[in-house]
Amino acid sequence: MAINEKELNEVSGGYGNWQQYAKGSYVNYGQYIVYTVVGGDVLSGIAIRFGVTVQQICQWNNIKNPDLIYINQKLTIYPTILR
Repeated sequence: MAINEKELNEVSGGYGNWQQYAKGSYVNYGQYIVYTVVGGDVLSGIAIRFGVTVQQICQWNNIKNPDLIYINQKLTIYPTILR
């Protein structure tokens, strides 16, 4: 279940904090995006950026340890918002 805009603002402190933890680029394929991880990214920041949960990202990408992602790793995400 994705978070709504009000919850997003509460969690991210507005439109700034997620940017600190989700700096990578993405390619939009319509129904989904492919996000490329860069140094400093964390799954929670990426999740907030696209309005999804860390658990969803882990499920979509078969990630066993949500605390372990890699620079240049490609993540498939089915976003509810794009920023």
